[in-house]
Amino acid sequence: MRINAAARLALRAVLSVCVVLAAWSGRAVAADISLSVLDSAGHGVSGVVLVAESDATRAEKHAPRNAIMDQQHMQFVPRILVIQTGTAVDFPNSDQIQHQVYSFSAPKTFKLSLYAGHKYPPIVFDRPGLVTLGCNIHDGMIGYIYVTDSAFFGRSDDSGQLQLHGLPAGNYTLTAWHPQLQEPGGSSLQLHVAVTDNGAPPQVFHLTHPLRVEATHSGDSRWTDY
Repeated sequence: MRINAAARLALRAVLSVCVVLAAWSGRAVAADISLSVLDSAGHGVSGVVLVAESDATRAEKHAPRNAIMDQQHMQFVPRILVIQTGTAVDFPNSDQIQHQVYSFSAPKTFKLSLYAGHKYPPIVFDRPGLVTLGCNIHDGMIGYIYVTDSAFFGRSDDSGQLQLHGLPAGNYTLTAWHPQLQEPGGSSLQLHVAVTDNGAPPQVFHLTHPLRVEATHSGDSRWTDY
C-alpha cells in the first residue's frame, strides 16, 4: 500500500513527537529546596554549612573546581570554607608577615612552611570530612574546610537561608554544621527529607542554644616582623 505525501508528513510529525516525549520522560527532573537556620528567637543564623546528601547514591560531582583560603590580618578568609571532594584550594598569604599553615586532620594532613605572598601550588582535598587549619606562628589563626562528596552545599546567608538547586528526586539527609554550634548532638544537626519532582517543603534547622562565643586572638606580636 502506497502512502501519499501528506500521510508521510503526518507520520513523520507523529514519530518526531514520540521521540521528543521519550527523551523527556527519560530525563532526570531536578528540583529546588529551601533551607533555613533559626535561633531560639526565630532569627536567622548566618555562616552555617548546609549540605544535602542523597540517601541512595552519591550525587553527581562538579567538574574540577578551585577555591581560595586567603590569609588577611592574621586570620583565614573565609574562616569556614565548604567544598566538594576533589576541589583544589589555594592558600595565598595577603598579609605583610609570614605564616606557616598546617593541618593534622585525617582527611588532609599537610604543612606549608613559613611563607608570604603566593608560594605554594593549590592543595587538592580528595577525601570528605572536616579539615581544621592552624598557623604555627599565630595561635589565633584557626580555619575550617568542610569537604563533602555531595554536589549540593553552601552556607546560610545573613537571613539564615540557603537555596539548593537541581536536586534529583529522592531521599536526602540534610546536615547543618558550624564549629561554634553547641546543640545536644554536638556541632552538627541533621534532617531527613523526600524530594519529589516538584521539590520539597522548606526545611528549617531550629537551634536551641546560641553559637558558642570563641575567644578572639590578635596573634603573637613577637612574630610581626617576619
